[in-house]
Amino acid sequence: MLLDKKVRNRFILVVLAIANAALVLHFVFDNKTPEEQFLSNARVGKQLAEKYCRSCHGLPDPALLSKDVWIAGVLPTMGPLFGINSFKGVEYLRMKDVDSSRFPKDPVLDSLEWQKISDYYYSAAPAYLPAQDKDLERVRVLPYFSIELPKDQSVFGKVAMTSYVKIDTSINPRRILVNDAMSQKLYVFDAQLNLLKINQGLGLITDIDFQSNQILASNLGDNVEANNQRKGDVSQIQMDKYGVISKVKTLFDKLARPVKITHVDLDNDGKMDYITSEFGNIIGNLTWMQNKGKGIFQKKIVRDRPGVLNTIVDDYNKDGLKDIWALFAQGDEGVFVFTNKGKGNLEEKQVLRFPPSYGSTWFDLVDFNDDGYQDIIYTCGDNADYTPILKPYHGVYIYLNDGKNNFKQKYFYPINGCYKAIAKDFDHDGKKDIAAISFFPSSLQPEEAFTYLKNNGNYNFSAFKLPITTPFEKGITMDVADLDQDGRLDILLGNGYYNSKEADNHKEPLFIILRNNIK
Repeated sequence: MLLDKKVRNRFILVVLAIANAALVLHFVFDNKTPEEQFLSNARVGKQLAEKYCRSCHGLPDPALLSKDVWIAGVLPTMGPLFGINSFKGVEYLRMKDVDSSRFPKDPVLDSLEWQKISDYYYSAAPAYLPAQDKDLERVRVLPYFSIELPKDQSVFGKVAMTSYVKIDTSINPRRILVNDAMSQKLYVFDAQLNLLKINQGLGLITDIDFQSNQILASNLGDNVEANNQRKGDVSQIQMDKYGVISKVKTLFDKLARPVKITHVDLDNDGKMDYITSEFGNIIGNLTWMQNKGKGIFQKKIVRDRPGVLNTIVDDYNKDGLKDIWALFAQGDEGVFVFTNKGKGNLEEKQVLRFPPSYGSTWFDLVDFNDDGYQDIIYTCGDNADYTPILKPYHGVYIYLNDGKNNFKQKYFYPINGCYKAIAKDFDHDGKKDIAAISFFPSSLQPEEAFTYLKNNGNYNFSAFKLPITTPFEKGITMDVADLDQDGRLDILLGNGYYNSKEADNHKEPLFIILRNNIK
């Protein structure tokens, strides 16, 4: 599949090169050299990009991607959204699993305008992106945690892909929940990593919402691949002390790839409401399921855009009404706060905005400077789809809150393909450290699968990595809690390993535990 994509990209570049060469005579007879015409097109193309590209998201800076990625990856993908399904003899790929009404029936702009936009991005983009500005010699092997593997060999494989991991603190002794994204089995382990139970039939679990009176599980759908199907659901489940899980009933269905379910009484009427984060692909939204009583819920769209990843409820203005914070990816990327105005009204404000190429993956609210206001820790690193190159701006960011929900970047640590970061005081020194995972580095960069950033104060962090022998190549999900109840926070890492080499029998586990040994 990768080979086919590379061949297609090369074909597109060759066709465009031939077509541009064929225009040389036209440029000459138009009293302009090819170079002059190209630069003229690029100048107009910038203006056109500002007009059309901003209709869906912030204007992408050409410097964020290389020339070949713009021409062979981004623009052919964006074309159908403007009604351009082919260009210079090259057929653009349009998604087949979404209603045709999502795309313009007729082109929004003509081929000459599209050519000028292409010329602008090609002329202004670099040939290659710079490497990340990181001193790898200063990244040391992690000394503070012991690495523990599951004891049951059934969770080791040449494919070890998790969709959800959780240290379940709702029961004593505590236990571990791990969902296998490929087999769609939900494993339950005890605190010593002994297998208790394998549960089937719950789907592709991406989140479990623990409440005092019920447990809800969010099911992504049929598979982890990007799609526009509405096959996800949220179901009420039961879990006994032996790890046996049974499905009680489906609460919400026909959801577009839901990745999180959040409970909150949003309208203060004493009935529990729910926030569904439907990531989707082209379709998707952030939805308030308003509880009307007697098992009836009214669906209210909070934001009708795909890509919602994480939602947090927090009464930031202390008015007694819960507000919603949410991170969106998929084009119009950013962090949004929806202020609860009462009577079912939510006021939207985008507090951070990121370019589409960032590939937002996670955010959390953390008061880093202890001023009483929630700051934002943010990660970007989704590197799939049509821009699969390493990017110098992928990594962990800290944005400080000025007290009025205006955020300014204070810290950045580069990690290729960063997928999630959790900030906690792991060493009990009063400063918040950071545990981060990465899903997209190659097998030649296992040191980026997990990064521990020890906080030395004044936003100076020391970086640590796992030993090279650790069977954990790529991090796809993570959780933090005190697993063994010794007063120290442990780290649960969900693997994203895939070995396609027939002669290589190396296997890795679905998860590993980093047991906190800091005294």
